[in-house]
Amino acid sequence: MGVPRFNCSRPISLPPPQSVHQLQPSNIEVIAALGDSLSVGQAEKATSGLDIFEKFPGSSFVTGNSVQIRDQATLFNIFNEFSPSLKGGSSDHIQKFYDFNFAVPGSFSSDLPRQAQELSDTLKRKLGDENQKTWKLVNIFSGNNDLCKICQNQTLYGPESYGKSLRTALGILQSSVPNVFVNLMTPVNVQIMTETHNISKFCDTFHRLACPCIFDLDKLQYQTIKEQFDAELKSVAEEFSNNSTTFTVVVAPTLNIPSIPHLGNQVNIGLLALDCFHVSPAAHDIVAKQVWKGLFEKVGEKTALNPLSMGLDAFVCPPVECPFLRTVGNSDNCEPVTEYKILQLAPYGVAQPALESSFSVFTMMGLMLFGSTLVLLFVRASFRRSSEDFSAERRHLLPPKRVDLNDYIF
Repeated sequence: MGVPRFNCSRPISLPPPQSVHQLQPSNIEVIAALGDSLSVGQAEKATSGLDIFEKFPGSSFVTGNSVQIRDQATLFNIFNEFSPSLKGGSSDHIQKFYDFNFAVPGSFSSDLPRQAQELSDTLKRKLGDENQKTWKLVNIFSGNNDLCKICQNQTLYGPESYGKSLRTALGILQSSVPNVFVNLMTPVNVQIMTETHNISKFCDTFHRLACPCIFDLDKLQYQTIKEQFDAELKSVAEEFSNNSTTFTVVVAPTLNIPSIPHLGNQVNIGLLALDCFHVSPAAHDIVAKQVWKGLFEKVGEKTALNPLSMGLDAFVCPPVECPFLRTVGNSDNCEPVTEYKILQLAPYGVAQPALESSFSVFTMMGLMLFGSTLVLLFVRASFRRSSEDFSAERRHLLPPKRVDLNDYIF
């Protein structure tokens, strides 16, 4: 778990991005979350039945700020490595002033417009004038509860209603929140939760309360419904993906997985929370890393979590050749700002290879160093005479313990 040694290089300086298609991690100053219980870490650290309805947003894969990156990765603590003044982090037990996680446990996609409006109002109130300048990453992960109840009311919880709610929420964000990159996650195929029913009778019982439709619809039916939800999500995202320089939406298929990852022949219970429905800190860690990785994959080529790797793949740093968060506008033609983006600061004092320096900046630094050397040589020559050459009349004007310039000019 976690990233024991964070070895990604950070740029020394960056020009302000000219559009949402030129965003690097260090440009992100706010992280926010909209969605349901999975985004606030419900039951994540539950140790008894009394805890399964408790939220643990401080270790949520999106805004978790109660955990260190070396112990558990979250989107917040990853971006925080690049953007030290990042706002939006959550705590488990204290509501932070700049906590921008507005996900609501048990909510359906129909609640997204209200959450989006609440986020907009809060950003205006708490950021003030800075709201117009700061770039924000908003993660939206909803529709899971809709899938759990769709058999009860296909009009209220169906794909068309889901798409309508997404469209309304994104419209609110685009019209009232400046400078936004939206990471729109596809919902989970909740039918895979039936794989836990042979683990414990409690899993079966809890699912009958929390997600009853997995008992009424079979695997093929759910697959068809899930495809309809994903098609709606993709269609809505395309409407907002490339019609603005300050707002975009990118689809993240992070949890489009066919089954719960296994350990041997059994479901890996280490990834599940105590209620068999939500997920553990280990799973939040894996999801955060996969979402982060996906941010640098081209639109149309983004990947879902590989159940076989279990998040054990090497942590991905922003690619040198294209360090931008990938969008429709830069996936086919990425043109990094070379005079800034390659001049990097190695983490923890580790020297960076000179080959990674930008030619234009490197050359300028060399010329400045050469010029400084010439000036110092001239100064040294000017003071070359030893102190013995001073006349007796002038020597008494020097400090009693004069340090000769010849000895310490270099």
